[in-house]
Amino acid sequence: MSNQRLSVRWPLTCFAALGIFWGAWAALVPDIKAQVGASDGELGIALLFAGVGAIPAMLITGRIWRRAGWWLLPVAGLFFAVTILAPIVANTPLLLGVALLFAGAGSGTLDVSMNAAVSDVEADRGGRLMFGAHALFSLGVLVSAVGTGLARELGAEPAHVLSTVALITAVVAFGTVRSARNVSGARPYLATSGGSPRVVPAIAILAALCAAAFLVEDAVQNWSALHLERGLGASPALGGAAPGIFAAAMFIGRSLGQRLGARFSERALLSGGALGASVGVALLALAPSSGAALFGLALAGAGISTVAPALFARAGRMTDPAGRGAAIARVTALGYTGFVFGPAVVGLLAQVTDLRTAISSLSLVALGVAIGGAYVMRGGDRAGTFEDGEELLKTGRA
Repeated sequence: MSNQRLSVRWPLTCFAALGIFWGAWAALVPDIKAQVGASDGELGIALLFAGVGAIPAMLITGRIWRRAGWWLLPVAGLFFAVTILAPIVANTPLLLGVALLFAGAGSGTLDVSMNAAVSDVEADRGGRLMFGAHALFSLGVLVSAVGTGLARELGAEPAHVLSTVALITAVVAFGTVRSARNVSGARPYLATSGGSPRVVPAIAILAALCAAAFLVEDAVQNWSALHLERGLGASPALGGAAPGIFAAAMFIGRSLGQRLGARFSERALLSGGALGASVGVALLALAPSSGAALFGLALAGAGISTVAPALFARAGRMTDPAGRGAAIARVTALGYTGFVFGPAVVGLLAQVTDLRTAISSLSLVALGVAIGGAYVMRGGDRAGTFEDGEELLKTGRA
């Protein structure tokens, strides 16, 4: 494949588009709840359907990538754009669950496709891009959540917001066609074995670490506001700002991971970040004041943000081009279980103990990721120079 023909601009844009949807969705949940007339329990069950749709879609996408390669990007983007519209017509909790089943499938399909595409570029050039790509996702979440909140203040309804997000996603999907055409002309995705037998258990270990990291990430993001308000007496405004602070810290952490690529290995970034997250979560749980808790929250966000990009990058380089999508899919799908079950696990633990103890337990999970990552990520994991990665992000070309 000719390095000069492989463009990474549109795959990177896919990360931002996916983040825009999830940021908007998080801000729309109160309006969606009222739209369908759901109780707290019914809403919780409906939200689980997003994970039920996403996980099998991710695994199927990994298999399809072996044959379709980058042509899967526009298909996945358009499919996701259509599924974004599904919650608009839901008027009962059951229909919302069905809508989120399809939206989750669309999200999972695009998630695997864009990660596999960026991994392709990293493998071919040796430059680090995965941290920057995931930083764009975090930035999309942050900007979209704030923008959607402002739009709601001005009277925007879920139909207005989701239609706009669907249009943005469709534009991005059409943009990926050119990238797919260039790649298909440079390398067919039909040959090669997809990885040696020894790679499979290694990928499973990376996926387990990803699940643990995502469990910490989503649980902290979902429970931090309640902990601040109920446990530390913070105002609703301060408690409501907690998820935004966490998302902003994740964007900063991943951006730093991109910039520090030449100075630190992925092993150091993963283990160091997870260790920092462990300290941050402990501080969040045990802090005597809101200010200290918010500092811990920011430290936790910046630290845990480096784990997933490092794992995806390593998984992509462990396999040949044909098997790359399947490897990314395994890590993504198992990792997503952490998103799905993380908040529920903390809720159940808080039920039998208390919320402070439940959040403290996440510190031990992050510590386990740091230790496990230090062991698993041994070897030559430096992903090229900082200049290579920065040039790719600036020009969108490889």
